[in-house]
Amino acid sequence: MQWIPTLTLFLFLYPAGWIVSRTFYIFDRGISPNTLSIIGTLISFILFLAVLPSWGSIRWKTNNLWLSIGLAVNNKFKALRIFFSGFIFSVFLIFILCIVFFICGWIDRLDYIKLTELLNAILLIVGIVFAEEIVFRGWLMEEMVLLFGVRRGIILQSTIFSLAHFRSDISLLALIPFFTGLFLFGLVLTLRRTIDRGSLWGCVGLHGGLVGIWYLIDSGMVVFSIDTPYFLLGPSRNMVNPIGSVFGIIILLGTLFFQRRLFARTGRFLASTVNASFNDEIP
Repeated sequence: MQWIPTLTLFLFLYPAGWIVSRTFYIFDRGISPNTLSIIGTLISFILFLAVLPSWGSIRWKTNNLWLSIGLAVNNKFKALRIFFSGFIFSVFLIFILCIVFFICGWIDRLDYIKLTELLNAILLIVGIVFAEEIVFRGWLMEEMVLLFGVRRGIILQSTIFSLAHFRSDISLLALIPFFTGLFLFGLVLTLRRTIDRGSLWGCVGLHGGLVGIWYLIDSGMVVFSIDTPYFLLGPSRNMVNPIGSVFGIIILLGTLFFQRRLFARTGRFLASTVNASFNDEIP
C-alpha cells in the first residue's frame, strides 16, 4: 500500500488548485477558461512545493530535500556548469535537426528573433520546464524508484511523463508517435540526471533548451517550406513538435545509445537519501 500516498497527493493537489482558481471569478467574471487553467496549475504547483519538504522528511526520511531531488546548490559554479552542459547539448540536437532540414531543402529562410518571443522562451525555461523537472525527474522519479525499483521506476516515470502531455487537439494516430517521443525523452532526461550524479540542473538545461529553442524556431526564426512533409516536423499538421516526428524519435534513440555508453564509463549515481536507490543496473 506504499503507493497510496503518491496517488493521494496527485488527487489532492490538482483539484485544490482548480477550486482555488475559481475564486478569481469574484474579481473578474470575464476571465477565460485557459487563463483559469494556468492559474489553477500554478496554485497546484505552489501547494506541491509547500508540501514537498514535509514529504521528504516523513516519506523519504531525509533532512535535505533539495539534495534528494537533485537541486542542491552547495557549489553554484558546478550547478551552472551542469546546467549549461545540458543546454549546449540541446543546441547540438536542434542543430542536427535543422541541418537535416536544410540539406533536404525544407528551410526557406531564417528570420530575426523578436524580443517578446525571446522573453517567452526564457520564461518557458525558468518557469514551466523547471517545474516539470522538479515534478517528474525529481519527486516522481524518487517515488517510482521507492515503489517499484530502478528498472520499472524509470519506465513508469517516463510513461507518466508522456501521458501527462496528452493533447485532445490531435488525432489518435498522431498521439502514438507523440507519446513515443515523449517517452524516449523521459528516458533521456532520467539518464541525464544519472550521468550528472543526481543533479537535476543538466535535465533543466537540456529540457529547457529544447523547448525554448524550438519555441523560437516555431515562432518564425526558421521558416519551413510548405513542401516539408508534416510527419517530419511532427506529429501532425495541427501540431509542429519534433518530439513526435520521425527525425526527432531517431535523434532521441541515438541520444539514448550515446548516454548508455557514457553512463557505462562514468558509473552509477546512488539515489540521494531516499529509501530506494539506483543500485540496480539501468536496462
